[in-house]
Amino acid sequence: MTTTPSGLTARDIVKRSRSNLAFALACLPKRRRQDMYVFYAFCRVVDDIADDEGWTTPQRMEALDRWRAVVRGDATDREPFEEDLLDLRLRYEIPAEEMLAIIDGVAMDIEPRRYQSWEELKLYCYRVAGCVGLVSIRIFGCRDEKSRDYAINLGYALQITNILRDVRADWENGQRIYLPLEDLEAAGYTVADLAAMRYNAAFSLLMRQQVSRARDYYHLARAAIVKRDRRPLLAAEAMRRIYSETLDLLEEDHYHVFDQRYRLSNLRKARLVAGAWTKGLFGRWQPGSNSG
Repeated sequence: MTTTPSGLTARDIVKRSRSNLAFALACLPKRRRQDMYVFYAFCRVVDDIADDEGWTTPQRMEALDRWRAVVRGDATDREPFEEDLLDLRLRYEIPAEEMLAIIDGVAMDIEPRRYQSWEELKLYCYRVAGCVGLVSIRIFGCRDEKSRDYAINLGYALQITNILRDVRADWENGQRIYLPLEDLEAAGYTVADLAAMRYNAAFSLLMRQQVSRARDYYHLARAAIVKRDRRPLLAAEAMRRIYSETLDLLEEDHYHVFDQRYRLSNLRKARLVAGAWTKGLFGRWQPGSNSG
């Protein structure tokens, strides 16, 4: 059982995933964009190890251990894609711990678990999203230490947005719940309600609380942008705009996540990317402002 993409380029994997990232990466110079394709393909491949059907738990753990060895540079008989990833890590001097944390986050999904509190869920979000951001800003070419705060906080915001959008899909995929259980309890919503996909006032309250948390982290990310890294963060700002507007859609439609999965049109995504490019490239926003 192979752990690397067969017959697919990193760019193929990005396109096949239908990820918002494919739009956002248009902001990057060609070499950095190609390197981000390699990194994203790694993230996609390890994520699929936890989710794809037909794998046993020992097989999944073995596959993730292989990727840990690749990241550390310990793996022998590396395949071309594995060589590309290791070369990427070494060229950008990416700490192995940041990529290993992403793998550890994926491992948390192998046996679906539930999170009692936001603090417990926060660790998961840090691994699967915050560390993705930390690696990405190195590839983007960020130089200011404050951009690490941007990456981590944006990671939390993006992951919460994903969680809210995918409530139904996650339940149907192994009865996974990524909403903190103590937040369910505080809102008067139960796991039985979620299993029945019950839409009521308690659910709306629960979702409002989560949307507020996501917005707090979007604001913290925005406030962490510094002038010297404005241009390197163009792609990340495009992602922020796309996901933030997706969150707006969800809220404006009163959280009907059991009935639909909220997505922006490709045209709208392209316009948001163009807007991020224009504002960032020509400095038509002030770091830390709430606009855009």
